[in-house]
Amino acid sequence: MTPLGHLSLAFLAGSILEYDRRMIALCLAGAVVPDLIDKPLVWAGVFDIGHTVGHSVVTLGVITAVVTIISPLRILAPAVLGYATHILADLFVAYPKFLTNYAWPLLPQRPTPDGPVLDYWLAYAGSGPGVVEASVVVLAVGLVIKHSRADQADS
Repeated sequence: MTPLGHLSLAFLAGSILEYDRRMIALCLAGAVVPDLIDKPLVWAGVFDIGHTVGHSVVTLGVITAVVTIISPLRILAPAVLGYATHILADLFVAYPKFLTNYAWPLLPQRPTPDGPVLDYWLAYAGSGPGVVEASVVVLAVGLVIKHSRADQADS
C-alpha cells in the first residue's frame, strides 16, 4: 500500500471513532511508523526486505500491550490504531507467500521480488487491492473536504 493509502485509512479509522484533531494527528503519525522503522533498516543493510520489525504483528502486539498497561502511555492509543491500520492494510495487499514476513521474528522472512518499481506500481494500481486503496483515498479526501466546509461554516 502507498503512504497516501496508509494515511487515508488511518484518517478514516480515527473519523469513525469520532477522534478529535489531536487524536487524528496521532493516528496519522502512527500510520507511518512501520515504514519509518523498516525502510531505514533496509537502507542500512540490517535487513534485506522492508517488512520486518516495524511491520510485524508481534511488534504491534507488544506496542499495544505496553500502551494499554502503562497508564501515562494510553494517550498514545490513537497512534497505535494508526499503526494497526498500516499492518492490516499491508496484510490485505500482501501476496499469500509473503505473509510470513509479518510474523517477524517467529517465522522466516521471504525476499520480495526485485522487479522494476514502476511495473510493480502499475500492476498494483489495476489490481483489486489497488482499486480498494484508491477508493479509501477518495473517501478520505471527501471526508476531509466535508470537515473543512463544516469548519468554514462554523467560523
